Amino acid sequence: MRPAYQSRNFICFTVDAAVFFFAISFVDQTTVMPSLLGHLTQRPVLIGLLGSVQTGSWLLPQFLAARVVASRHRKQPVVLVATAISRLSWAVVIVALVFYQQIGPTATLLACYVAVGSFMFFDGVSSLAWYDLIARTISPTVRGRLFGSMSLSGGVFAVAGGLAVQRVVGNVALPFPSDYRLLAAVALAFLVVGLVPLLLIVEPPGEVPPPPERLTSYVRRLPGLVRGRPDFRRLVGVQLLVGASGLAVPFYAPFAILKLGLPESDVGGFVVGVTLGAMFGGTAWGYLGDRHRKEVAIRLLAACALLGPLVPLGLKFAAAAGLPAPVVGTALTVAFFFVGCSIRAGWVAYANYILEIAGESERPVLIGLMNTLSGVLAVVPPIGGLLAGWFGYQAAFAAALLCAAAGLALSLRLRVAVAPTTPTVSPASVLRHDP
Repeated sequence: MRPAYQSRNFICFTVDAAVFFFAISFVDQTTVMPSLLGHLTQRPVLIGLLGSVQTGSWLLPQFLAARVVASRHRKQPVVLVATAISRLSWAVVIVALVFYQQIGPTATLLACYVAVGSFMFFDGVSSLAWYDLIARTISPTVRGRLFGSMSLSGGVFAVAGGLAVQRVVGNVALPFPSDYRLLAAVALAFLVVGLVPLLLIVEPPGEVPPPPERLTSYVRRLPGLVRGRPDFRRLVGVQLLVGASGLAVPFYAPFAILKLGLPESDVGGFVVGVTLGAMFGGTAWGYLGDRHRKEVAIRLLAACALLGPLVPLGLKFAAAAGLPAPVVGTALTVAFFFVGCSIRAGWVAYANYILEIAGESERPVLIGLMNTLSGVLAVVPPIGGLLAGWFGYQAAFAAALLCAAAGLALSLRLRVAVAPTTPTVSPASVLRHDP
């Protein structure tokens, strides 16, 4: 990749991230969407189910998609097609909210599940090729800088989006569902515009990969691929535990509005909090990654995951003590900040680490396998919903705290990430029994 093209690609990836994060802040799945679902159902388990749809749809299909993506000579077309289908899925929410009076809350709730599921499914397929596209077009010495730049630029624009959400949600001039319908429409418009920088990326020619292997052989050989990779297994474990700490996140906003009596307009402030956390975390994890401290970044994000649920755990008592609502709202915004640092920006640290320890031919398979193994997180949000429904929101927050503590402990066992120094054997070669 010539330096001129690398600079162009760096800019294109950064612009895409800025537009994407701005757009997605209008339908943020940790704040805005749970708040929308709070209008459609009062059952915590159904609100938590949104997280299952989100996690399962994004992670589980990557196991099957990885072998197909790895066999593609060019990754950019895969990114473009899958991303376009993914982003157009938000039209389902818009249509459902347009006809809300005719179809009612139950059908609208189902439409939200369908839209989020489709969005995350195709985004997951796209991400496999997207990571490989970054590895092909951006040199290892500046990948962390790129991830940090994407988080920083995306965060700045997402903060602007969060402030706009604050003006729209609960506005008397936009009674429900007009406010959420407007948010979804703005999100869809900018997501479509965001396809342009992806089109402008220059992908260099790579090695011609073998055709996809038979699924049965592919599955049978995967255990051997990871058996000698203890750090890969630890990385997956940390991702699982930190991700499990997110079981309480869908209930932060409903807890604030339904239990603490905060105004619904505070949801916009929560978007700003999680966005600032993602911006800070992504920049910090990328900075550490470029300085060969990728494992330190993972440890710090696990520590942030530990701090997140501590705030709402104490807020119930703080509210009972008579603290002013603005103070309580600010404290919960801080909790969302830690969510942004750990869960929202965690991909920067995980991606930097695995791109360092995996060879070129292994990248799509290992990333797909890591994400698919993390697909068990799909059962976590309903568990959080059951805990919240049976024992109250505080029980879900306490369970999240325990998961984060275990993730932090496991992250301390990660070794320094080192790029492969010997030729790696591609999964395809193993399956063909080549020497």
